[in-house]
Amino acid sequence: MRITILGSSPLAEPLAQLVERAGHTVHATRGASAPPAADGAPDLVILAGSRAAVEPLLESIAESISPDEIIVDATTPTHDDRGEDGKVSSPSGSGWISDTLPRARIVRAFASVPAEALEAVLNAPAAKPAASFSVPMAGDDRHAKAVVGSLMREIRLEPFDLGALATSDALNPGGALWGKALSPVEMLEAVGQLSGDG
Repeated sequence: MRITILGSSPLAEPLAQLVERAGHTVHATRGASAPPAADGAPDLVILAGSRAAVEPLLESIAESISPDEIIVDATTPTHDDRGEDGKVSSPSGSGWISDTLPRARIVRAFASVPAEALEAVLNAPAAKPAASFSVPMAGDDRHAKAVVGSLMREIRLEPFDLGALATSDALNPGGALWGKALSPVEMLEAVGQLSGDG
């Protein structure tokens, strides 16, 4: 796949390296405007930075990508994106992406995971068993989530589908899964507690 990563959050670099190591073509843009990738339109775009930094980058490539592009929202909401209680004001936290790409297939993923956890996977010996921790994701498009889940497995992570995009509050600052790298079993337990089943 051709994957474009927009932004310069601590997640961006290890994520780019993991994706490249899995055999995909990566075009990373950290600032200023984001020129279209020289090797064609991306199959998937990952937003990895603050909304304030990433939004203009997304706008600058909007005309060069598919209207129904798969967008992985790994942004970290800034203070301006949150309400007085510290939580993201939009129900999904990703609604702003639809202002630029109304038909985009949005999957909220990666942002809740500490960058150090991705770096540990990147630096782990190749012989180490895959999927050392689960990465929660949320989205409304089943096919988009399948594509993102497949990519996660390729970079030695285990996807965990939380459900619809509206459930992604748990992945935002202050949410129950924010800043955690949980094993698949721990993820099941944490999500069970969120749903009242734990």
